[in-house]
Amino acid sequence: MVDTVIGNIGVTAPYYALENLKVSSDGATAEFVAEQPMDNEVGGIAAAEVGRHLAVLGACALAWSNPNKEKHYYVASRAVLKNVAKGGEVSKGAFSGRAKILFMDKRSGTIFATLTTDQDEPLYELETHYHIMNVPLFAKLFHIKKQEFECNPSNNPYKKQIPLNDVHYLDNAISARLGPLKPEECNGHFCSFPCIPVAILMHSLSRTAGKLLSKIVGESGIRYTVVAAEVQAYNFAFAGEAVTMKVAYSGLEGGEYVFACKAENKDGKLFGSMLLRLSCSKTL
Repeated sequence: MVDTVIGNIGVTAPYYALENLKVSSDGATAEFVAEQPMDNEVGGIAAAEVGRHLAVLGACALAWSNPNKEKHYYVASRAVLKNVAKGGEVSKGAFSGRAKILFMDKRSGTIFATLTTDQDEPLYELETHYHIMNVPLFAKLFHIKKQEFECNPSNNPYKKQIPLNDVHYLDNAISARLGPLKPEECNGHFCSFPCIPVAILMHSLSRTAGKLLSKIVGESGIRYTVVAAEVQAYNFAFAGEAVTMKVAYSGLEGGEYVFACKAENKDGKLFGSMLLRLSCSKTL
């Protein structure tokens, strides 16, 4: 039954990287390990990667509870991520996730998920809202983006850092370019419709904000922790599309540096936005 759930969520390996998945009427649980390089972010796992795995776990919970036991695309449209760690060093060992359904109907769903360490220490909380689309609707909406690309589970691009190009600073703002990415760099998200995962866009925005943080603080290579992130996803950025990252510093609130971030194409089409809160750590 678990294999059926995995086959019904739209994403596949290697983007799907959960282990020991268990689903029930109470939600879903699974384990996973950190894959993504963190650049200057502090912690055992990048905050955006937390979002990736917990959002996939939430999709599994929704797929299990969906009375229509067919493949659907569970597309994250909105999310709030909070760092609830109590401090201390976090290893890069196994992490555990738990997702509980807060709401679900035919077209949408909401989950609340938590991430804990192998020592059962809480690290993050995530609330995610999804659009639920069946295969015919998804194919109709995005038919012009369809590519004859076969996902290869053994090719994992999520273990590699994607370069940020054309970095430019202006006062308290910064811009950078991501991609265009090849279909294999979006492997597993989604087969036949390869597009950049929201988690990858948000990680790129966080890294861009980290560069701006160094400039604001006046120290190169500043280390930072993601305290919280409020994410909105508006449109898919498909393979072959360059994405411009734009980040503006909003100010210091309660010791946290606040950034308004957005990802868009060259014509201003908005892919996603994020209100990001960072705290400083030691320099490299």
